[in-house]
Amino acid sequence: MIKLKDLLKEKISVKSGKYLDMDGSVTSIPGPYDRDAVVFDNNRGETAKVYKDNKGLYLDTNRYDKRFKDLKKLADWLNKNKFRYVGIDDR
Repeated sequence: MIKLKDLLKEKISVKSGKYLDMDGSVTSIPGPYDRDAVVFDNNRGETAKVYKDNKGLYLDTNRYDKRFKDLKKLADWLNKNKFRYVGIDDR
């Protein structure tokens, strides 16, 4: 049985191996030479900027930084910590 809270919960998933799908909004992660970053936030007031640098995927938050091996691990971490998609902004 599907519950209403499950339908309203926003999930971040990987699409085609290189795109993030956030319930209809599909985006790729900006590369090391782009000035943009994908922005996420959670209900605790934390914002996270995600982009690729020369070493891989990089997540920069107010309190700490984290690196990820692939998009699947990034999407799992964002879902576990209840981050949701905001948009694209400058680094």
